[in-house]
Amino acid sequence: MPRVKAPKRELRLTWPRRSWEPGGEAARPGETRKLERTGDGAQTLVLGDALDLAGVLTSRGLAGKVDLVYIDPPYASQADYVLEARLDGPADGRVRRTKAYEDSWTEIGDYLDMLAPRIEAGARLLAKTGSIWVHVDWRASYLVRALLDEILGRDRFINEIVWRRAPNLGRQATSAQFGRTLDTLVVYGGPDAKLIPPTRKEPIEPGAIRWDDEGRPFTSAPRGDYTDASIAKLDAIGRVHRTATGKVYIKYFLVKDDDGVLCRERRVDALWTDVPPLRHAKTGERTGYPTQKPRALLERILRCASPEGGLVVDLFAGSGTTAEAAFVTGRRAICGDAKPAAIATARARLLRAGAGVTVERTTAAAWPTAEPPRVLVTREKGSAHVTLVEPTEPLAWSVASAWDGEGSFTTTWHSERAPGARAVRAERAATVLRASKVPMGVRVFADDGAMATLMVP
Repeated sequence: MPRVKAPKRELRLTWPRRSWEPGGEAARPGETRKLERTGDGAQTLVLGDALDLAGVLTSRGLAGKVDLVYIDPPYASQADYVLEARLDGPADGRVRRTKAYEDSWTEIGDYLDMLAPRIEAGARLLAKTGSIWVHVDWRASYLVRALLDEILGRDRFINEIVWRRAPNLGRQATSAQFGRTLDTLVVYGGPDAKLIPPTRKEPIEPGAIRWDDEGRPFTSAPRGDYTDASIAKLDAIGRVHRTATGKVYIKYFLVKDDDGVLCRERRVDALWTDVPPLRHAKTGERTGYPTQKPRALLERILRCASPEGGLVVDLFAGSGTTAEAAFVTGRRAICGDAKPAAIATARARLLRAGAGVTVERTTAAAWPTAEPPRVLVTREKGSAHVTLVEPTEPLAWSVASAWDGEGSFTTTWHSERAPGARAVRAERAATVLRASKVPMGVRVFADDGAMATLMVP
């Protein structure tokens, strides 16, 4: 595996029994086994540890070529998290619970020895114009800043973005402290990295709206620290408003929002209060995966930090929010997670969204298996009708028109349970085109990530 030149180190952290050393083989060389392909397979999901996935990507020649690395790791919360798959939808309906991941650490040094090499492995993938975004909360944000200072250097710091992920409600609002309602996005980048902050529309009170001689609505603000030279340039393009007393103000022309209200467009700064938490997202977006982030948050990150058509890597994929945001915004994502339940959840989510998906596992990762499904098959000339008998309530299942039990499973037909106010079960009957005398394949995913595959002669 090629070595990436390590940056000049300005800082070295210490903690008891530190085992991580930067600049070494941060990623493990490795390969993957391709398990499945649906559609164009553009979005890739990989079962495996973050270090193994980073090693695979490096082996594929992607070190120094990734536009955006997003890492949403454990936060050292001293808790274990459970995935809750609602089978009926309502709060009092049936729920299938599966352990999603553990986040308990005996010592903070153990947490740092886990996190540091995985952040370093992600950073090594970055293109010169790329950036790495590490999403944490108050428990780990200060640690991540220090780790990235050591890994990339303080001069590679770009932003520390604060996202208000929840309102200050309930027990938190009555506690003897300010509500811990914030997450932090720590952003570092390559030497040529640049972000393109979006704008948001802020309604303007009617009394503050003025109109210029050309009938354009505007509002104004004091000149602030603009120099006389800058004022002259703004004046030349009609951006300066002078009062009767000669006082200089800067014009900001207004635009209408979707409701026809006149608004000023402002560049988003590092305080993100306009991205609602997941609880306000459509119920169909909520997978039941703990610590899932809203897709709107990842869409903003991807749009401001990667080009359309660019490559995004997520080393802790969770429910697959990054992968779906990449699909929606026209990026290509490679997302990995060490937990089968996460990959199964993300796979179902992407297929529901209409994305093409490739599913792989690193050679170091083992996919849990379940009892083979029971199916009924009836054949007609050129087609086959497949009915899933058991399991009766899978997370997802699919059919391959041709599969001999070896190699990648190429999906011809698929169906997934749809979450929502009332969950919709996966369809139980499939009709597929098939060639005569060629075996078919049936594959089923459970909520805990277990996979069962059956070859149908």
